[in-house]
Amino acid sequence: MASMRELAERHGGAQLRSNGIVVVSVVALAKADAAAIGIVAPALRTALHIGDARLGLLASLASGAGAISALPAGGLVDRRHRPAVVAAALAAWSVSLGVAGFAAGFALLAAGRLVSGAVATIARPVAVSLAGDIFHPSLRGRALAALDAGQAAGVAVCYLLGALAVRALSWRWLFWWLAAAGLLLALAARRMDEPVAKRLPGPPLPAVLRSLLRIRTNVVVLVADSIGNFFYAGVASFAVLYVTSRYGFTTAFVDALAPAIAAGVIAGILVGGRVGDRLARGGTGERRLLVASGSQLASTALFGASLLSGSVVTAALLLGLGATVLGAAGPCLDAVRVDIVAPQVRGRAEAARGLLTLVSSALGPVTFGLVSTAFGGKGHGLALRDAFLVMLFPLAAGAVTLLAARRSYRADAAAAGTPTRPPRP
Repeated sequence: MASMRELAERHGGAQLRSNGIVVVSVVALAKADAAAIGIVAPALRTALHIGDARLGLLASLASGAGAISALPAGGLVDRRHRPAVVAAALAAWSVSLGVAGFAAGFALLAAGRLVSGAVATIARPVAVSLAGDIFHPSLRGRALAALDAGQAAGVAVCYLLGALAVRALSWRWLFWWLAAAGLLLALAARRMDEPVAKRLPGPPLPAVLRSLLRIRTNVVVLVADSIGNFFYAGVASFAVLYVTSRYGFTTAFVDALAPAIAAGVIAGILVGGRVGDRLARGGTGERRLLVASGSQLASTALFGASLLSGSVVTAALLLGLGATVLGAAGPCLDAVRVDIVAPQVRGRAEAARGLLTLVSSALGPVTFGLVSTAFGGKGHGLALRDAFLVMLFPLAAGAVTLLAARRSYRADAAAAGTPTRPPRP
C-alpha cells in the first residue's frame, strides 16, 4: 500500500500538471488587480486629477467590496464545483476591469473597482482549498509557497505592464491587458479537474464562524494578518508615488524595477516554505510561527532603515532585502491556517480570513493618504516617508502577536484532524 507521502506526491504532481498553472495564475491575477491602482497612481493623478485621498479611496473600494463578498465566495468554494466557480468569477472580473479602462473620471473607475474587487475575492479561498485537499501537512508549506510566489510574480508582471502602458500608450491599457488575461484564464478554468469527486457540504455558515472563533490559533493568526495587511495595502497604493516624489524618478522607470524586488520576494517565499516544512516534519508545526514572526520583525527593521537612508542605492538595497525576508512569512502562516481547520470548511475559513484582512486593507490606503496629507507641510516625498514610518508600527505589532499562537497550535491541529507526526518514508 502506498504511503501518505507517495499518495500526496503522486496526486499533487498530477494536479499541478493539470490544474496548478491555472490556479496559481488566478491568484496571481487577483494580486495584480489589487496592485493596479498603486502602479498607475501618478498617471491617474495627472490624467483624471485625482488627489492622494481619492487614490487611497480607489484602492480601498476594491478591498471593501471584496470584504463584503468574501463569505459568500467561501461558501461557493466549499459547496460547488470549484473549476466552474473560478471560470464564472474570471469572466465577471474581466468585464469590470475592461469597463474601468474606459473611465473618464473618478465615478466609472470607482464602479469598475467595486465589481472587480468583489469578484477577485474568490481566488484565494479556491487556491487554499485545493492545496489542502492535495498535500500532506508536511508538504503544504512548499505547495502554498508556490501560490504566494505566483502572487508576487503577478504583481511583478503587472508593474512591467504598467510601465509599458504608461510610457508607450496609456494607463488604460493596463486594465485592458489584465481583462484579456482574465478571459483567457476563464476558458482554461473550464477544463480544470475537480480533485475531490464528492465533498461533504459541512456545517452552515453561522456554525462555521462560531467554530473558527473558538480556535485560538486561528484567532491569533487572523489578528496578526489583519494588522499586517493594513500596512501592506498602504504600501502597494503609495510606493510608486513615494519613490517618484522623493527621488525624482519617472513612473515607468520605477515600475520597470519591480521585477527585481519581486525576484527577492519569490526567493524569500520559496525558502520560507521549505524551512517551515522542514521544521514541521518533527511534528512541531508551531515552529512555522517562529519563522513568520521573525521574518516580519526583521523586515520591519530593514524597511525603517531604508526609509531613513539618505542614499538611493542603500535605500534600494535595504528595501529589496526587507521584501525578501518578509516573503518567508507567507507560506508558513498559510500552512498553519490550513492545518487548524477541517477540510470541509477550508474555503469559508480562508474567506473569513480574507474578510478581516480585506477590511484592514480597505482602511490602509485611506489611512496612508490621510496621514500623508497631515504631514503635507514637509513636501510630498517627505510626507509620504513619514507616513510609511508611522505605519511600520502595526507591522511590528502583528509579528509579536503571532508568538501567542505557539502554545495552542498542537491542540487546534489535532482537533482539525491534522496529523502531528510526519508521514512514513
